[in-house]
Amino acid sequence: MPPTRQHTTAKPPSTDKRSAVFKALDAAVFNQAWAENAALTPRSAQALHNVGVLRNWTDGHVVLSRGQPTSTALMLVKGRLRVSVTTPEGEEQLLRWMLPGEISGLSSVFAESTYPADLVSSGQTQVLHIERSRLIDLIGRDPVVAVDLLRILGLRINQLFDTLADQGMHSLEQRVWATLERIAKFNSVTVPDGVMLRVSQSDLAQAASASRQRVNQQLRHFQDQGLIRLGYRNIVLLRR
Repeated sequence: MPPTRQHTTAKPPSTDKRSAVFKALDAAVFNQAWAENAALTPRSAQALHNVGVLRNWTDGHVVLSRGQPTSTALMLVKGRLRVSVTTPEGEEQLLRWMLPGEISGLSSVFAESTYPADLVSSGQTQVLHIERSRLIDLIGRDPVVAVDLLRILGLRINQLFDTLADQGMHSLEQRVWATLERIAKFNSVTVPDGVMLRVSQSDLAQAASASRQRVNQQLRHFQDQGLIRLGYRNIVLLRR
């Protein structure tokens, strides 16, 4: 499973001491660990492919909206899906990106309730749609798939608490750094001088529940400390 963060040590590091997570940070390892644990097993994925329908979505298409009734679980096959919610003030808050192999909508399908977030395609995406009746039938016939889906739901619950803990930090400095660490786990690549997060400052601000201006100021402070390097729609966490 992906490494568990210790939120008591997630405050931004000084130039001579970084958090425990960043000390051991390797983008390839983190991304592989996330993909292996957050995605279904090949056996379960194939079983779902046998009962689902593939659909292609263009960039920016709303696949599901918050509050929309749905009887379909979604497994991402190609591309990325943006998962976000809109605050009462009308501001979008980015929760995460859904990566290939991950499945979403299970809680809504099982509980026969509405979808809890906005799901928007980021680039060209291919999504497997599995109707509730076919999913329930598959679970009844294949307990291995049922256990795998329970594992995914458990990971989602843990991730939710992880996100809530980050947002509950009173210091903007701590909140922004914790958000950078969280994004590095599933949306980053290794570069010669560190780890590059493929995220815009606007997306980061939404994920950290703060204004873009305040987050930009905090990022520039980190950059002045030699902790990060800002680029176009990317942020590099620098290694010492």
